[in-house]
Amino acid sequence: MYNRQIGHIKDQISCDSRKFQIVGSTEANLSEGLLSSESPIGTALIGGKVNQIVTIAAPRGPEKKFKITKIETA
Repeated sequence: MYNRQIGHIKDQISCDSRKFQIVGSTEANLSEGLLSSESPIGTALIGGKVNQIVTIAAPRGPEKKFKITKIETA
């Protein structure tokens, strides 16, 4: 089991910032900012540290690089 986390990330190309709460796969709802712990972004954020840059393979297109700007426990 994992602690629920809220991850704040910043796209290293577009500089867009996003906030996600990491949840179990049955609770995931991207439009509400609820991201599955089993998704590529969720997996990359779990165990990540603030200021770490994570690389995420995109299903279509090039890899994405995000900087973890903040991690909170939900």
